[in-house]
Order: sequence, then C-alpha cells, then structure tokens
Amino acid sequence: MSPLASPEPLLRAASLFDRDLAELAPRMRDGVLDLLSASFAPTLTQRIFDNAFTAWLYDTSRDRFAGTIGMPEFRSEVAALDERLALAKGDVVLDVACGQGNFTVELARRVGPEGLVVGLDIAAPMLARAAKRVRRERLDNVLLVRGDALALPFRDGVFAKINCSGGLHQMPDLGRALGEMARVAASGARFTGSSFARADTEKETGLRGWLWRRASLHFVPIVALGRAVEVAGFGDVGTQMAGHHMGYAWGRRDDA
Repeated sequence: MSPLASPEPLLRAASLFDRDLAELAPRMRDGVLDLLSASFAPTLTQRIFDNAFTAWLYDTSRDRFAGTIGMPEFRSEVAALDERLALAKGDVVLDVACGQGNFTVELARRVGPEGLVVGLDIAAPMLARAAKRVRRERLDNVLLVRGDALALPFRDGVFAKINCSGGLHQMPDLGRALGEMARVAASGARFTGSSFARADTEKETGLRGWLWRRASLHFVPIVALGRAVEVAGFGDVGTQMAGHHMGYAWGRRDDA
C-alpha cells in the first residue's frame, strides 16, 4: 500500500508517530495499524484478552455485569470522563487500552470531525471489534493501533487528552505505562484512567494476591494510584473509588 492510498485517519495521525508514513502505511490492515513488536511478551491476562471468544464475551457482557463490582453505568462513566478531560471540538485524544472501542467512539463523537482519537491496545481480537464499531458508527476521525502501552509508538507531547479506562490494572509496570502517557501528553494535557483498586494499603493477599503473582492483574490502593499518576508527571491529581473494586484517577500535564 502506498502512502497516498493510506486511510484518511492514518494520514491525519501520521505526524503523531515516531516513524514516517512510508513505514506506517504497509502496517495498516482491516482498520488497524499494527505496531506491536514481535518481541512483545504478553502477561497471562493480556493473553486471555487476545482471544476472539474472550473479546466477544467482554464486549457483550461488560455493561451488564459492571454494577456487580460497583461500577457506574457506562453513560455515567462517559459523562465523568468528558468532564474530567474537558473534551473540546478538535482535540487530539489517545485512548490507551481501548479494547472493543466503546469509550473510543464516545470520545470521537465529542471531539467532532475536526478532532482525532487514537485507540491503542495489544489485543488483535479486541481491536477487530473496535474497528467494526467504528465502521458501524461511520466515524472517520478514529485510528486504531495495536501497540504496547509500556512503549508508546508516538512522539513526545502530541496528545491534548489521554484516557485509559479500565486498563491500568492490566499494566505489568504501572509506573512505566503512566510515564509513557505523560511523555506523549502535551503541556496542559488532561489525563483520566481507571483501574481495579482498593481503599486499603495492605499487601495484596488471597485471590487478589494470586491474580497479581500469576496474571499481573492488580488491585492498586487508591492512594497509591493517585501517587503514581503524580509521579508520572501529572498535577492536580484527583481520585475516587466506585464500590469496593474500581478506582478512578485524573490529572493535568502542566510541565511537559
């Protein structure tokens, strides 16, 4: 595929990447730009989600069972995300761990045709479902990327807004992932994220400890989550628990 034949979202997003369009264009397939390194070593949790059945199950059941762990309704999550990111028409947004693209398309609607949303995930089946969702919604301001949150394939300081809904607990190195998000955030950029979390600061034991040791799936103490966001380089950090198992964090990049 020649650069001139590249899909419109890729042409619009080309300046965001740390490589040129001639290298990017051949990696675009079925609505997804695949930049995941061949040496990437997924955790057990990441391998589970990189599966067509799991992607289907998660996509069809996520909202139905969210309330059982105290998560708010999806529309309430989107409204809170919209407010914390202060989304505006024309924003360039990065949606990390975008999964099946449910938040990605909501972000795309809010930034409008003049804006751009880049959804990134490591799971090909999830991204395939996201691509179908984007096509169904007839959105031409979304680019989906298969890539690693611990080594984001973007230049420094290029995103006005960054979101990571429900993906932080899957990061095997949370500090590194947040540091990468801060690196690609422009000065003044806003960040939102959510994670399995807990109110206490005790060491993970029992089932939660087993999940961390075996699957790199962690329940971050909400205080530690806020501190990690701050250490990464975001200021004005806020946190909130939803129920006993889900935590939200947000901040602003003022010194990028």
